[in-house]
Amino acid sequence: MKTATNKKFWKYARFSTILFMVFTVVLSGCVDEGQDGNGSENMADNSQGTNGTNNSQETDGEDYVYGTADVENIQILILESFPVQVRVIAEGYLPDGCTEIDKIKTERERNIFNVSINTKRPKDAICTRTIESFTETIPLDVQGLKAGNYTVNVNGVNGSFELAVDNIIQEEFPGPIPPGQQVVTEADNGTNISVENGETFYLRLPENPSTGYHWELNLTQGLNVTLGPDDRPGRYYPPEQPEGIEQPLVGAGGVRIWEIKAVAEGGQQVTAVYKRPSENETAEGGTFTLNVEIA
Repeated sequence: MKTATNKKFWKYARFSTILFMVFTVVLSGCVDEGQDGNGSENMADNSQGTNGTNNSQETDGEDYVYGTADVENIQILILESFPVQVRVIAEGYLPDGCTEIDKIKTERERNIFNVSINTKRPKDAICTRTIESFTETIPLDVQGLKAGNYTVNVNGVNGSFELAVDNIIQEEFPGPIPPGQQVVTEADNGTNISVENGETFYLRLPENPSTGYHWELNLTQGLNVTLGPDDRPGRYYPPEQPEGIEQPLVGAGGVRIWEIKAVAEGGQQVTAVYKRPSENETAEGGTFTLNVEIA
């Protein structure tokens, strides 16, 4: 009787142990699966966050490497028109497939045109290492220039052209300017003229009082200027009225003309600034300089 009882006890204990072990294995599998799932989910989230940041940087559009284009040769074309038009054709190459032309800037210093062709490429881009050729047509602002020889420099490659005649459209000067007198205009900015002592010349610059801007003229001691009816140097002339229109043109600009007389020999200078009297800043392009040699 006692032996039968012991056998039942051990049989029950062995069954409980096996059941406990199965339960433990199943439970550990669920926990591992959950942990693995959370880990994968976290890794996926982190991966998405990292990729999002990288994509933002790549599409930022500000991370570029800037440089200067390699120009091999230039050709200067003078178009048959008046006023004359001049075009510069620049040919060169770019070092890879990612580099492109960024900006083209043209400046003139007396008789020299300096043209800069700049490039840009994405900083971290992987590009094909193949040379890409380019051709750029660049107009030059030659209206108002006097006859003479001019030099063009495009990224270190030089060329030249000649204006056979003054590239200036002749206009009738308003006001009492005697025939045959020397007239200086905005096209003469930065140039030199020669006059005899006691001789008179005229300076003519565009002015629009409706904007509040006026020319402020300064002369060295060897030059005198007459005052206009507004007690300012020179005299303002409004734009001519079109035929059939009686009302004045509102907002249209005219010109101011100065009569300047040479009174002392030697090198003299005329300078003018286009500005509002209450402000220190000048208008864009609102400076004028003329060197006068009086014999």
